[in-house]
Amino acid sequence: MLKVMLIDDEPLIREGLRSIIDWQYYGYQVVGTANNGRVGLEKIKELRPDVVFVDIRMPGLSGIEMVKQVKEKGYSCKFVVLSGYSNFTYAQESIRLGVESYLLKPVDEDELVSLIQDLHEKCTEENLLYSQLDQYETMTENEAWKIYLEERRKKHYVLDQYTNTMFQIASVTFVEPIEKRWLESNVATEHLFKYVWSNQVLYLLFTGTDIAAMKRQLQSISRLLTSKQHQFQLLEEDIPFEQLPEKINELKQLQKLYFVYGNETMITNKQQRIERQILPDDWITNVCRVIEFDEQDKLHTYLEELEHYYQKNHYQRERVVTELVELTKDIYLALSKNHQEVSVPSVEQMTDMLLNSHTLQELLVSVEQQLRQTSSELNGFACNPENTIEKIIEFVEQFYYKDLNLKVIAELFNYNRSYLGKKFKKQTGDYFHHYLDKVRMEKAQYFLIEKKMKVYEVSEKVGYANNDYFYKKFKKYAGVSPKEFQKQNRIEHV
Repeated sequence: MLKVMLIDDEPLIREGLRSIIDWQYYGYQVVGTANNGRVGLEKIKELRPDVVFVDIRMPGLSGIEMVKQVKEKGYSCKFVVLSGYSNFTYAQESIRLGVESYLLKPVDEDELVSLIQDLHEKCTEENLLYSQLDQYETMTENEAWKIYLEERRKKHYVLDQYTNTMFQIASVTFVEPIEKRWLESNVATEHLFKYVWSNQVLYLLFTGTDIAAMKRQLQSISRLLTSKQHQFQLLEEDIPFEQLPEKINELKQLQKLYFVYGNETMITNKQQRIERQILPDDWITNVCRVIEFDEQDKLHTYLEELEHYYQKNHYQRERVVTELVELTKDIYLALSKNHQEVSVPSVEQMTDMLLNSHTLQELLVSVEQQLRQTSSELNGFACNPENTIEKIIEFVEQFYYKDLNLKVIAELFNYNRSYLGKKFKKQTGDYFHHYLDKVRMEKAQYFLIEKKMKVYEVSEKVGYANNDYFYKKFKKYAGVSPKEFQKQNRIEHV
């Protein structure tokens, strides 16, 4: 209910204004009247009305003079000037003083109703604004920090004292909702200046320390939180006060990587400044081979490669799950071409399994268990006369680094050694040991050029325990030594 005052030296005008309309119906209460400007000024000080109707010409202190003094004293009431004269000079003076309206006597009821409805709406909006401003002025420092960091509003004056301060910032996120008071009791540590909550994320502001010491403090906190699956995100830099809201956004980007880095208790912005990667074109083919030939340790290596691929590309949960469903489906489709007993899981089956994982690592464990089960049910060495050599070639392409020879291959594929040797030569044009050397040399060239590996590393990588023997084999195949080959191709790539 807004408070209204009526000031006029004519009693009939005052009472007429009081009774002409139902003030309460329109959201007003008439709190007082006055018969001249001086009395009116005192009552305005006492009653603090929202709206004042005042006669422009009264004996003693005129309405214009009274309005001037009220304005000078800083009272916020709104004025409506009344006059029995249609005098433009008075109207100009009223407008200059900032009055809300100028009404002629006798007051028209419809005009008055329209005016007070407009004033009521205006006063309500302003009162709300003043209330918000009052709340802002009395805001605690913690609330000011939250608004400054999260809502990016102009900083509150209570934070002016930190303008020249350098900060270090981190955040901590959890898989499951966390009890805030419990967490607060466990994060207290040296140099922790302030913590600010945003939903289930806790932002930590440090001062007076360096990044190395801050990491140690976060690790100490982490040990206290071992019962809760969590992760710290950290910016490895000193941050001026003015840049804090911008840097909070960088922390939010790190928080989005929680799923793919679920095995890490702390990730930093420097760790993420890495080149994006692509998954090798033959990844699915290689995975199928290790499944067929029951090389489960190798399967784990390929899934680690997939984990690093998702991490390096900063993929978020939704994309990872979608892609992994498709990848797994493609693996089973490829396996089913050679193994009729393999059934391709439905998208629904795959999605149900994957969505129950909180982190990429949990998800990959589920996938690996599924593929290991499939691997144990398959016999990659089973073949028929039509596809024997094709199977052997696939095996050599995958396991060229092992201690292989025709005898080993014949035993694996349950063939007579002599017969298999002739069959292999007839179908490929190469003796088995020549073909194996060729595959190893091609792999060696790849490791020397693309991976920039040292010669002795390549020798071991492609299955030669003796470096000198590898050297002779490579020079015979490529025409130059491994070192010279690497040097030549490095120049060509420049």
